[in-house]
Amino acid sequence: MSNKTVAPSLVVHVRELLKHPGAHRHVVLRAMLPGVTSPVARVPADVPVLVEAEVESVVEGLLVRGEVSTTATLSCVRCLTERQQEVQVEVQELFALNSREAEEDGYAVLPDDRLPLDTMARDALVLAFPFSPLCRPDCAGLCPVCGANRNEVDCGHDGGVADERWAALAGLRERLDRDGDGSGPPAPEAGRQAPTEEEDDARPEA
Repeated sequence: MSNKTVAPSLVVHVRELLKHPGAHRHVVLRAMLPGVTSPVARVPADVPVLVEAEVESVVEGLLVRGEVSTTATLSCVRCLTERQQEVQVEVQELFALNSREAEEDGYAVLPDDRLPLDTMARDALVLAFPFSPLCRPDCAGLCPVCGANRNEVDCGHDGGVADERWAALAGLRERLDRDGDGSGPPAPEAGRQAPTEEEDDARPEA
């Protein structure tokens, strides 16, 4: 999710930390962060992302522990109505001392001894977004016929649109319901009654 062509927005100068293993520093960063988006949620370009964390110098690199928060815009998966929701997620990530040692792009100290937290914040927020957000638990969704929001209007349509691909099966079902399932004797022809038991006994044997 990193974008190498854009300078990082959430950056910590860590030169002093790198010189003193075991040292730590509390940081609070706030900045606009592009690219925080999923199919059903996003952080608008004018809404800041807040990172509050402890950065500690360890043998393997720099350990970042804290919280990322922002206000996201969610789209209801049923009616597409948008609403705002506070998102807070805890983070704990180890940043390598250089890009060659990093397991993923964006998780390493920069050559000028700066620590970029953009990728960490972006990844954490996107993973924290709800998979199927709803505007309310009983959302009625959109009408499949006219597209009206059923939470706001009663469009008068009673259900879904018949799928033409199932038309042949629907016709077969109607015939089976009308004629039976085919396992019993055939239905009598129109205008004739089924023979009584006495008439059946009196019928000559073949």
